[in-house]
Amino acid sequence: MTDTAPKPSYEPITRQRTFEIIADRIRESLISQELRPGDKLPSERILAEQFNVSRPAVREAYRVLEMAGILQMKKGVKGGAFITQGNQQLLVDNMSDLLRVGNISLESMIEARIWIEQVVVRVVCERASPEDIDRLEENVVQAERSFLAHDYEAKTRLNIEFHNLMAEATGNPVLVMIMRSLTDVFMFFARRLGPESTRSTFESRQRLLMHLRNGNVEEAIAETTQNLLSVQDLYASMAEELRLASGRDEKSSN
Repeated sequence: MTDTAPKPSYEPITRQRTFEIIADRIRESLISQELRPGDKLPSERILAEQFNVSRPAVREAYRVLEMAGILQMKKGVKGGAFITQGNQQLLVDNMSDLLRVGNISLESMIEARIWIEQVVVRVVCERASPEDIDRLEENVVQAERSFLAHDYEAKTRLNIEFHNLMAEATGNPVLVMIMRSLTDVFMFFARRLGPESTRSTFESRQRLLMHLRNGNVEEAIAETTQNLLSVQDLYASMAEELRLASGRDEKSSN
């Protein structure tokens, strides 16, 4: 009897390359807290002896960890490989690159941002101190001053920083990192599209601050969500106008 059932296809099992094993061991030392930010790693020669590997393998492991933002390579007499505090900009650059090449859509990014903001607002209602709310209010005041002075670029920067202040008010460093990564990406697109000159965000922010002070969780979430959707529509309209203007310029040049 012939077995006609489809047979699975397996990829060959490959061994990790030496430099990958070295990099993984260093990562494990971070997890176990044998290594901490600011610590200096042994020289290539010493680490090669400890691992019983070649110096190029250690050099490649250091290079991989440097690209990942885990190590900082310093030159000079007191130089060497040092554990960093972490480089959040790598995450921002990665998300920006994925957006540029189309692996992540702007719509998906905006949707994720709205969900994360909803979590942040809920936590802020529970944890924020009066000083946290005061910082948020001062941000709104400064942004409105910039608007009245027709400094729309500063206004946009302050409006985006408001979201980072919200994340800081949660007291959760992971939410702070995620929020700052998202706002940095959106700041990149805001600069490309150009500053917008509306003041509707200020009215929304005042309502949000009132809800935060009173601990009105659902009202605060609804206000934040509606504002983000309005900003999304505004920037989508600006992007379309920019695209049409670019098309007209191209035709006139021909």
